[in-house]
Amino acid sequence: MLSVTELIRNLAAWITNSTGSPEEVSVWVSMLIIATAGAGISVGVSTLLWRYKALVVRNREIRFTRILWPHMPRIGFLSALRIPTPRFHFNLSGWRGIASSVGIVAVGFAAALTTVIAASDTTPTWPSPAAYALPSTFGEKLPPDPITPSQPSQTLKLNLGNDSRIDKLTFENMSLGKAGLDRCVDITYATTAVSTTAFLTTGSLTLTNVSAPTFLTTGSEISTLTLAGKVDGHSHEATVDSTTPNIVINSHRGAGTFTAKDSTVDRIVISLSGSTGPTIGEVIFKNVSCSTGQFYISNLRAGTMTQDANSTFGNGTGINSSSYTVSDTVKVRSAVTNLVDAPVSVK
Repeated sequence: MLSVTELIRNLAAWITNSTGSPEEVSVWVSMLIIATAGAGISVGVSTLLWRYKALVVRNREIRFTRILWPHMPRIGFLSALRIPTPRFHFNLSGWRGIASSVGIVAVGFAAALTTVIAASDTTPTWPSPAAYALPSTFGEKLPPDPITPSQPSQTLKLNLGNDSRIDKLTFENMSLGKAGLDRCVDITYATTAVSTTAFLTTGSLTLTNVSAPTFLTTGSEISTLTLAGKVDGHSHEATVDSTTPNIVINSHRGAGTFTAKDSTVDRIVISLSGSTGPTIGEVIFKNVSCSTGQFYISNLRAGTMTQDANSTFGNGTGINSSSYTVSDTVKVRSAVTNLVDAPVSVK
């Protein structure tokens, strides 16, 4: 059955690549094709066995006893009321019989396939912890973290390259953090070879009611930067550059909307690859809390980046030691900063 599952996946991938159909549709079409093929083979074998039954049973005579419907007691008052009794007639001879057999076997085969695959398939689906190449919603399991080699990885990772185009990417009502991990949110390039060319290009990045012990933005280009919230000391060293372009993404053709909501993971990793990186209409972090680690953003190219007044960052070192940093490698055309320094320790 596992081989049938793999066959369905391969056929679904071929259909998706050939026709551009959504993965879910391709999977169901693949199951229908395989179920129909299985039913056809079953009926064909049965037909051949029946046609050549004499050879199979070595010319012995086969007798079938007559099948009778079970006797139903008569109900007198129903007869007195002259209520008509329904009668059913099925003609299963010739091609009608073959067609009926194919249909019955196909339905049973499809039901069995669906049940077994659902029970045995361990492929992660979005947004379960795994590595995803969006817009594909089927993920690959990640190896265990080195600090906990005996436990499955609970990292939600997105591998986004040049061809990744997403309308909206949302992370909402999520709890993050694991002892020993440096970053709870990590937006960065996959390899140093593209560190200066691959960007997460987005119309807007919004942080609403987000918290973490520390925060760092580096190596980015943001047209309009608006920051607010409480921080346990901050350093704002962004470089004002009037040539920083405003990013406007209007076309949603070929783009999908993906939301990770109401879940707990160790961390969120958005790994950028390719020569230019992905394009995303909106990136939203809402009600995302990190108990440990840093909220890290690099290689961001955004029209706007906005952080609201309910966001909180601090590691308890005091306002004279920066827990929140916007480095000098961040280029902005305009910036509004309403960060409030206050003793904060996010746990």
